[in-house]
Amino acid sequence: MIPRSLRLRLLGGAALWIVLALIVAGLAIGWMFTANVERSMRDGLTASLNRLVAQIDPEAAEPIRPDALPDPRYATPLSGVYWQVENIANGTSWRSRSLWDSVLDTGAATAPGGAERFSTLAGPSGQSLSAMVREVSFDQPPGAGQKYRVTLAEDRALLDESIRQFGGDLVLALAMLGVALILAAWLQVQLGLKPLERLREGIGTVRRGEAQKLPAHYPAEVLPLVGEVNELLEQQQKSMEFARARAADLAHGLKTPLSVLRNLAASMQQNGAAEAGVQVDEIVGEMDDRVEYQLRLSRLRMRTKAHQLNASLNEAIDRTVAVLARTGEGEVLDWKVRLAPDLKVDIDRHDLMELVGVILENAAKWGKSQVRAEGRADGDFAELVIADDGPGLSEDQITRLGVRGQRHDESRRGSGLGLAIALEVVALNAGTVRFSRAPEGGLEATVRLPLA
Repeated sequence: MIPRSLRLRLLGGAALWIVLALIVAGLAIGWMFTANVERSMRDGLTASLNRLVAQIDPEAAEPIRPDALPDPRYATPLSGVYWQVENIANGTSWRSRSLWDSVLDTGAATAPGGAERFSTLAGPSGQSLSAMVREVSFDQPPGAGQKYRVTLAEDRALLDESIRQFGGDLVLALAMLGVALILAAWLQVQLGLKPLERLREGIGTVRRGEAQKLPAHYPAEVLPLVGEVNELLEQQQKSMEFARARAADLAHGLKTPLSVLRNLAASMQQNGAAEAGVQVDEIVGEMDDRVEYQLRLSRLRMRTKAHQLNASLNEAIDRTVAVLARTGEGEVLDWKVRLAPDLKVDIDRHDLMELVGVILENAAKWGKSQVRAEGRADGDFAELVIADDGPGLSEDQITRLGVRGQRHDESRRGSGLGLAIALEVVALNAGTVRFSRAPEGGLEATVRLPLA
């Protein structure tokens, strides 16, 4: 399975960029909306100002009517929209009913040269007003000029309330969009990692020995990687097979010359060169043992920490005991086997049979009346104890067990390579072997192998 930390990092990175993008987008949209609303308000004020200016009659005693603009808000006291016309010459002013008895202070809002100016004024209730102020001149027939300051104002709170409502709606919409995008990113991460998940599972089957290569049923984006992995696996398999074949060929090639030498040694002993014949026979026997040792090692499965295997310790013990109990040495022994149910260990099945066979065969060879085999789970390991009631070994001899070709009793058959092979198998599979004196008096071997 793809590690959860990788999924979280990918999703966290995508979520971070989505949030940052939405924040930037929200700020940009908010700024554009605010600018657009303010521009619309200014345009509206300018249009109303033009209509108000058009209503001014400088020749009349009251140049502007109170209902000059038809919007009913101008007739509602303190409605938030106001207009005011001032005679600059004598300070007389006319106002919308919405201002009631208040007067807008527009002196500071006048633009130089009488141009139109957008400004902020204090309203009748202390509110902030956005105002458009313009000075207008009229020429009378007698030649005296009349100048008016015309003001249109709107409560800024109305604009701010619109911006606030839009901002709230925008935040809600962007939040919903962000959640949808993050869910889409999560779905994309899940679907995007699915081929890698399948690739990981395929590699797991290769590690466990259930397949020799990865299948080709992957998306096109992953197929180049699958091809590279399969090519690497094929090259590795060919290299191992080539090395094993060469070792086997060499060993088998030496078998025939060794047989000839053994016959020659026997002939020398019959023809009066007994001492030389014995020496040649011993040398040939040692060489034959070494060849057999290499042949057995070549059958072991080479593996790394990435390999995951599964073999039944119970089955290996039962099958080996059943075979040894039918041999001449095993028939006279009492086989005491006590195993925990369903012990599975992380080792190749054939290598486990080799390991168990070597140690049980050694116990059967030296045992007088019984062989004990016990298996149990101990944490992450399976522990197998095999003991016999034979003559046993000294502490010095126990420390030298497993040395290739080391024999502790020359009167018995054997090459002394069996326990060396057992040590090779255990070391190859991240296990341990400990030899000690058994309570029965013979040798006790404690083997620990990782549980599957």
